[in-house]
Amino acid sequence: MSQYYYFIASLSMLEFGMKTPISYEDFLTRCKEQISDRDLEIIKGALISSTLREWKDFDTDLRNEIARARANKKAKDLDKYIRGENYLNPFMAGIAHWAVSQESPEEAELYLDRIRWERIEELKKGHYFDIDFLSAYALQLQILERWDNINKEGGMQVLQEMVT
Repeated sequence: MSQYYYFIASLSMLEFGMKTPISYEDFLTRCKEQISDRDLEIIKGALISSTLREWKDFDTDLRNEIARARANKKAKDLDKYIRGENYLNPFMAGIAHWAVSQESPEEAELYLDRIRWERIEELKKGHYFDIDFLSAYALQLQILERWDNINKEGGMQVLQEMVT
């Protein structure tokens, strides 16, 4: 059995929209007690596993298409917002266009984070008791923690400022 088996088995299952069962910082502390320093650096994103590489590519494409849609909507220069190569991703373009066209920033961000969550779920497939699972778990915790912060008093103002 993997060195992670008992540690992963002790973690709460995560579902999109739930309250964070453990903070990201507490999760990292627990990881530090259970896994190697190298594996901890992978989870933090300092070292890249295949799962994290796929995640970063996906998230960069999504963010670039959101930037493209927002720049077009506000007639701003796109070049300063694009990260990496400037190419159109047709799948992401549809997602970004829908999100940017929403009246409610909360609805748009909820939709985008649900898309992110689903991609992480895809990346977790085939990983049960390994570092890739822990990396995906950490990404999902960060999404849940973000929504815990948004849902606190004044958090919606941050979303409003993002789209104006």
